[in-house]
Amino acid sequence: MSKPSRRPQRQNRPKHNLQTYSNRQPARTLAVMVGIPLLICLLAAISRKEYGFSLWIISSIFLIAFMLFSSLTIRVSNDELHWHFGPGLIRKAVPIADVARAEIVRTRLWDGVGIHYTKRGWLYNVSGRDAVTITLKDGKQFMLGSNDPIGLWEAIEQRLS
Repeated sequence: MSKPSRRPQRQNRPKHNLQTYSNRQPARTLAVMVGIPLLICLLAAISRKEYGFSLWIISSIFLIAFMLFSSLTIRVSNDELHWHFGPGLIRKAVPIADVARAEIVRTRLWDGVGIHYTKRGWLYNVSGRDAVTITLKDGKQFMLGSNDPIGLWEAIEQRLS
């Protein structure tokens, strides 16, 4: 496990014990990215009756997308690293035994938010650019965006040592 080269400042240290680490990050960036088009569609649907039905459908899609990705919750227990978006319909888990190392990184601006593949592996993020890169024993990598990258890194490191 490599020590992080850059230590971002911890803003709100979530309470966790040695058994389980848990942190929920609200999707502030996504709220703006979805909120503005949603507001425009709703205002257009009200003012332009001839396009109303289509705009209500588009507004519903934006609203559902925001609800699905309204937050990112990451939990680290002694057995597993688990994360899910919003209410938990979109979720993943990796056994801690499969994790080789973790490292604090800063995503590139164009990496954005959401779930998508980058040059450094899959990215799961809802807001901000701080993340932890997880390298599995089989060599695969993925990044988990976090507003508490130090706490997440420490929780994983505790389980690997």
